[in-house]
Amino acid sequence: MKQAPKDYSHLLAGALNATCGISWSIAYVLYVKQAQRDHSYGMPLAALLLNFTWEFVYTFLQPVHGIGRVTHFPWLFLDSQLLLLTIQNGPHMWKESSPLIAENFLPISIVGGLLALSAQWTFSKQFINHNPSFWSAYMCQNIISWGSILMLLSRGNCSGHSLPIWFFRFAGSLAANLRYLYRAYAWPQRYEFILGGFTIWLLWMPTLADLIYVLTFKIVN
Repeated sequence: MKQAPKDYSHLLAGALNATCGISWSIAYVLYVKQAQRDHSYGMPLAALLLNFTWEFVYTFLQPVHGIGRVTHFPWLFLDSQLLLLTIQNGPHMWKESSPLIAENFLPISIVGGLLALSAQWTFSKQFINHNPSFWSAYMCQNIISWGSILMLLSRGNCSGHSLPIWFFRFAGSLAANLRYLYRAYAWPQRYEFILGGFTIWLLWMPTLADLIYVLTFKIVN
């Protein structure tokens, strides 16, 4: 069913989508500012590369439609700033725990970026009729949320991280989840897959991780 039911509220779905976009945009700005302040980086490298390439693919190569695409342009700009800061500060963050990674941080980032781009591009092509941007976005979300916990634990400090970053990241992800739940119940002919077991796992595991993150942050800090 391509046509939305009469009682489906595009306004509500759009408002939740906008909340997601604005919240994540603020989180990205805070990531950049915190990286500059701490001479560090707060988003795990793998998550950042997957995020950046997701935004590139679904902005230019397989552009999505609707209000969500509007936020992709500032996200790309902000993530590019964060990526530059990560490459700049990464060697310093690794020099004690792994000199090998520190010395090769730039090549690792380049190879990782190419792998991430090829994965996002081929996934979008193979599953073009099955909403690939949704599935790959939530895989990225899981990697960001769980990877952030592991980053805090492995570093033993909160450099590059802050609770305001967490708050806006959490708020944006929660708004996106609520939008999809609303769609599943108000437009089941199109979005019933949201209520599938794996989809529920994919949506809500990052939320669980974000709650654990707060406790981890307070313990490490």
